Amino acid sequence: MEAVPKTYIENVKLTPDLDSGQLFIEAKINGDSKGMVVKANAMIDGTSVGQAEAVCYGVSTKTAIKLSEIRSWSPEDPFLYDLKLTLVSQGEAVDQVDSYFGMRSIKVVPPAVLLNDKPVFQRLVLDQGFYPDGIYTAPSDEALKNDIEISMGLGFNGARLHEKVFEPRFLYWADKLGYLIWDEYPNWGVDHASAETLRRYLKEWMEVLERDYSHPSIVGWCPFNETPRSQDSELLRRVYRVTKAFDHTRPVVDTSGYVHVETDLYDVHDYDQNPDTFAERYRPLAEGGKARRNNPEHDVPYQGQPYWVSEYGGIWWNPGQQDDKGWGYGGVDGRPKNEEEFFERYRKLTEVLLNHPKMCAFCYTQLYDIEQEVNGLYYYDRKPKFDPDKIKEINTQKAAIEE
Repeated sequence: MEAVPKTYIENVKLTPDLDSGQLFIEAKINGDSKGMVVKANAMIDGTSVGQAEAVCYGVSTKTAIKLSEIRSWSPEDPFLYDLKLTLVSQGEAVDQVDSYFGMRSIKVVPPAVLLNDKPVFQRLVLDQGFYPDGIYTAPSDEALKNDIEISMGLGFNGARLHEKVFEPRFLYWADKLGYLIWDEYPNWGVDHASAETLRRYLKEWMEVLERDYSHPSIVGWCPFNETPRSQDSELLRRVYRVTKAFDHTRPVVDTSGYVHVETDLYDVHDYDQNPDTFAERYRPLAEGGKARRNNPEHDVPYQGQPYWVSEYGGIWWNPGQQDDKGWGYGGVDGRPKNEEEFFERYRKLTEVLLNHPKMCAFCYTQLYDIEQEVNGLYYYDRKPKFDPDKIKEINTQKAAIEE
């Protein structure tokens, strides 16, 4: 809990415009702000590089800072500016907020997604935010940071935060460390054909958008995952369009995998464990033909968007398991029999995606084991299953789309 004055800055929406060198600021004011002014000061190491102010009218106020020094945020250089916002009444400070921002641009230019006008292949991993001692509750701030660091140590440059709204501190560390994030919402078990779902879902999803919008690490939104054929397509369409109306700067995937309705990027899920048949499924797209779709008889046709496999792999690895309480992809008979076989499968599956000229990203399932799922690259207690450098060597190969 935080003590606040009678009138205070409740939230800020920070939008970087790298092309014009400006930061657009929308401050939400709680209380009677008549006659008040919001002053904004952007700084590097304590030195001001841009200032602006705006008179408050009603519940929000907008302004823009023209920066005198431009330095972009990227995974290679996750540079963050400091930002101080002051709410002033009759020359006296009423409230003050210290924050930060990153200057970066995201542009969808098929077949790639450009970060700061460069095609960056998103090497993502599925992260479900589980912990052995707290399940959905991280034991410490250090644990949140550590999950990003072990992922980056494996050669991933980001994650799908899967079926969970993660802690703001996780996003803070993603901003600080230069880690790309796809923000999701937990829709598992929702009735996707019910009109009531829209009312409840949209309210909570908007809270996520408002809370997380200003994080430079977030490069995309995905409100649904693996929605069924029985879905009400208007549910997905409306949530997608509201998301786009709130945030025109980031791509939105309506539903990850399965039954697409309206989407900026086109993704599929594919857990085929055979690298040869896995490659064959995506050969037509590489040669200018049709794209693979999870439900070609139900979802919207592929329309040339950047394309990716947002879940793959999930290779079952739990040596010594004698029961059927844990599982991964490949089945009992299809599991790798030794580390050499595991690495051969991992390399071949991953290289299919890296070497594909129309593939903009991948997402491997998953970073660490959780509960009954034993298809992680780390164990549940965050101990490595394999030499991380061997995974990193595979993941960090230059992708075709980056050429």
